[in-house]
Amino acid sequence: MQKVANANPDWPMAQVVFCDLTSPDLENQLDAFQKLPTVRDVRQIVGRAPREDALTGTNSLLDDPRFAEGLREVGRRNLSFDLQLIPELMEKTACVLEAAPETKVALCHAGSPHDRSPKGLNDWAARLSALSDLHQVTCKLSGLGMFDHEWTSDSISPIVETCLEQFGPDRCMFGSNFPVDSLYSDYSTLIREYHKIIPKIWHAQVFQSTAAKFYSFDM
Repeated sequence: MQKVANANPDWPMAQVVFCDLTSPDLENQLDAFQKLPTVRDVRQIVGRAPREDALTGTNSLLDDPRFAEGLREVGRRNLSFDLQLIPELMEKTACVLEAAPETKVALCHAGSPHDRSPKGLNDWAARLSALSDLHQVTCKLSGLGMFDHEWTSDSISPIVETCLEQFGPDRCMFGSNFPVDSLYSDYSTLIREYHKIIPKIWHAQVFQSTAAKFYSFDM
């Protein structure tokens, strides 16, 4: 990826790289990553889906003091963290993040609201406030097709609107989640439907400036 960036200096590009924050050689890994000028952020999945999490055990990261210290180290290095989790983990995760206040966090996929029933969305919205109350957290409007393969602007608008209400346009950024979401849509449809949902007055923030600021893009 760095070679691609070097060959195309006019393309704004930033990398989010996987890193195990519990690794005993975490500092060496981060040293190596930070030699690459496009690396801005690291990620490690905390929760993907209830059934899958039961098999992978990723939820246990929240109880691991090495993970909490790793988050603090990421912030000390002026890197950010991409957080993927499910609503059931939001309150517990907020407690961990409170101990790493200098670490900027991108909440991926709006917190993965997997239960799209009215009750499920109400529960997600209530839990989401634990993260939206933390000013270091920015919400990424992405991946909403993963739990709703037949999504429409009407079906995802309550999610997008709740995120905008809780985080505001200066802490919400659009993300395509391609190539995964290309299984359920195409890029032009995705952009068109999000443009319908998000008030035009906020387009510049949600589709550009929030992400540019978060990931330190040179625009």
